[in-house]
Amino acid sequence: MQTTQAQTKRRIRESEELLENAEKFASIASLFGNGGKEVAAVTGPGHKVCCEQWTGYPQAQLTDAWKKVLFDEFHDIMPGSGIAVNYRDAQIDLTEARRSAREVEDTALREIAAHVNTQRTGLPAVPVVIFNPLSWPRIDVTEVETQMPPGAQSLGVVDPTGKAVQSQTVAVDASTHRAKLLLQASAPALGYTTYFVRQSPTPTTGGMPFYSEPAVTANDTTLENIFIRIKVDPKTGCMTSILDKRTNTEALGEAVQPKTPYDGPAYPGVCGNLLQAFVDKPKDWDAWNIDAEFEKQRWDLMQPDEVKLVESGPLRYVLRVRQHFQNSKFVQDITMYPGQARVDVHMSADWNEKHILLKVAFPLSAHSDHATYEIPFGSIERPTTRNNPRELAMFEVPARQWADLSDATHGFALLNDSKYGYDAKGNVLRLSLLRSPTWPDPHADEGHHEFTYSILPHAGGWKDAGVVRQAYQLN
Repeated sequence: MQTTQAQTKRRIRESEELLENAEKFASIASLFGNGGKEVAAVTGPGHKVCCEQWTGYPQAQLTDAWKKVLFDEFHDIMPGSGIAVNYRDAQIDLTEARRSAREVEDTALREIAAHVNTQRTGLPAVPVVIFNPLSWPRIDVTEVETQMPPGAQSLGVVDPTGKAVQSQTVAVDASTHRAKLLLQASAPALGYTTYFVRQSPTPTTGGMPFYSEPAVTANDTTLENIFIRIKVDPKTGCMTSILDKRTNTEALGEAVQPKTPYDGPAYPGVCGNLLQAFVDKPKDWDAWNIDAEFEKQRWDLMQPDEVKLVESGPLRYVLRVRQHFQNSKFVQDITMYPGQARVDVHMSADWNEKHILLKVAFPLSAHSDHATYEIPFGSIERPTTRNNPRELAMFEVPARQWADLSDATHGFALLNDSKYGYDAKGNVLRLSLLRSPTWPDPHADEGHHEFTYSILPHAGGWKDAGVVRQAYQLN
C-alpha cells in the first residue's frame, strides 16, 4: 500500500507542503496588520500584479483545506486500496486544497513583498524576490520567470549590493519578452533575498553570464563537481561509481545480501540507479499487499535506449538515461548542480503494466545491520538482516522523505519527493516507484508519472550529513 495510487500520494505530499508554507507566510504577513488594504507586487517596470486584499490570518480557509487533505489520508484512500471513484473524488478535493493553499500563500507573499524595497539605482533591472520557507538559511538553484523589457536577450543577475550572481538563461520568448532563468539563490531562514535581472553589460556565451570557472565536468558518461563524481556505463545505464571526493570514498559496492527463501537472480555487479521490475501478484488483497516472494521473478533494466548529456550548465547539468520495459518507457534525468553534494534524478514514466512492481536499487559500500527511515515526526531503525521471521517480514517498509544506510565511517541517503515504500536488504537500498494492481481499481496507476528521487553520499551518519534538511530542501 506504500506505493499504489502514486498520483494521489503525490498530491497529498504537495498539499501538505503548500499548506505548511501558506501557514508560515500568512503568519508573517499578519504581523504587518494591513487591515484590508490593497496589496500589489511590482514585477517589472510599469508592471503590477494585484490585487488580493489582505484581511488578516485566513484561519477558516486553511482549516477547510487541511480537512480536505486529512480526509484523503484516510486508510483506504492514501494507501491506494480504494475503488477508482475514490481517487477521482480525492483529485477534486486535493486540487481544491492546493488551489486554496496557493491563494493564501500568494496573497501573503504579496503582502510581505509590498514592504520590501525593490528599487535599485543604476542600470534598469527587474526585481525578483526569493523566499525561503524553511527554518534554516539555504543556498539552492531555483528557476524563476520574469517579464523583461523588449530586446533583452543576454541576461544577468545581481544581488542587492550589485554583486553578480551565478545564473543561467533557460529561455527568452521573443514575442512576449518573458524570460526563464536558473539562479543560484540564497535566503535566510524564513526570509527572503531580492535579486535583480538585467540586460548583461558584457557579451556572453549562450546567454549564460557572470560565470567564470566550470564548477561541473560533464559528458555522456560522467558528472563531476567539487563534491561528487558519478560515472554511468552507456552500455547498461548503470551508475558504476559514485565517488564522494571529500573523503575519497566510493559509495557503491558489490551487492552482499542475506539468503532468503524468496531470492531471485543474483545482482549484476556494481550497478547503482538500477531499475528493477518484479512480478507482483499477491495471493490476497491485490492493491493492499506486496508478498514476500515478490523477488523471485525479476528483470534488471540494463539495455538503455539512450545515455546522453542533454544539458550542460553552468548551473544545471543533466545526463539522461532512457529505458523501456514491456509496454512502459522511462526517462531518468540525472541532475547535478555546482556546489551541491545532493544529486537529483528527475524521472518520468509512461506506465502501462499489470501486476508489475518497479523499484530503483543502489548496492552500497556501507554495511550495517540496520537502515534508518523517516517516519512522521521522527525516524526509525529497521534491520537489513533476515535472521528471523520478524526480519523476514520487513521485505517492504513504509517511510516518508528519506532512508539512509550508514556504517561507522560513511553512508548513503536515498531521498524522494512523493514516494513511501523502501526496502533495505544487506547492503542494497531500494525505493519503490510504481505498482500496477488490478483490484479493486483495474487501471490503478496507468499513465504518465513524474517524480524525483535523490542520492546523497556522505561521511559519518545521517545526522552528521544533515539528511533531514536535504530531504526538506528537495521537497
